[in-house]
Amino acid sequence: MEDKKDMTYQELVRGYRAKGYKLKYYGKVKESRRTYRLYKIVINPRYKKTLLITTGFHGEEFNGPISLLGIFDEAVAFAKTMRARLVVYICINPSGFDLHQRYNASGEKQNNDFFRYIIKGGKLVGILRKDEPFVATTLVASPAKEVKLLQKDILKHVYPVPHGVLDIHQQKGNLKTGDVFAYVLDRRPTYLKIMKKLEKIAKIARNDPTFSWEGRRKTFYRIDADGLIFLHDGTITDMFYRFGSKFVVTSETNTTLPLEQVCQINLIWIKELIKLITKK
Repeated sequence: MEDKKDMTYQELVRGYRAKGYKLKYYGKVKESRRTYRLYKIVINPRYKKTLLITTGFHGEEFNGPISLLGIFDEAVAFAKTMRARLVVYICINPSGFDLHQRYNASGEKQNNDFFRYIIKGGKLVGILRKDEPFVATTLVASPAKEVKLLQKDILKHVYPVPHGVLDIHQQKGNLKTGDVFAYVLDRRPTYLKIMKKLEKIAKIARNDPTFSWEGRRKTFYRIDADGLIFLHDGTITDMFYRFGSKFVVTSETNTTLPLEQVCQINLIWIKELIKLITKK
């Protein structure tokens, strides 16, 4: 697939329509005197085993939504063969996508923000440190207007809880050892097999340390030797994991990776997760 980093949100929407897919409207937002209509696609609605796919939280990660459009026909065909239901949010942050900036045109952040952990003493935190105990969790409303609409729609309509969740992202900068990694929460042997397949397409990022600030609280974490990060961070994947989704993954590729390779990587994630959720 030819690199199309200058694709607009409207071109993305037209691309799905040109392929014959029915887009379901779930809300609209106004940004910079422009109105964006938000869409999802539901494939095989009668099937019970569901894979939820989200992409486009962060606008500078443009190859996420673009790659999904490029592989969608093959993903749908595979889902039909495996009798899996797909619920797909094609681009969550359209104004950010058009501007190639992380958050929406109003700069409302953080936007992949769904719930908090309540730790000892009643303090609410968005990221748990390694093996840190917690007392409870609580849902939070995102500061971003388009994500508030997503939260409302997803919590109302994506039930029962999806068996699998794939959140497609990219990483801009800070990757010194490779171009591919993933956030997961358990099932290391299962995901390690998938990472080995991805390694045939692009170099896996390994042992890359990073940290996050939350108020005065600093949390360290790292991409491990297998290209995996195990992190509870209050994002959509973490939320559904706590709700009971069996397989949850955030796919990450370097923004400099050619679109064709990004397509291959995300298609592998989709197919492998469909296999896992439909396995009897």
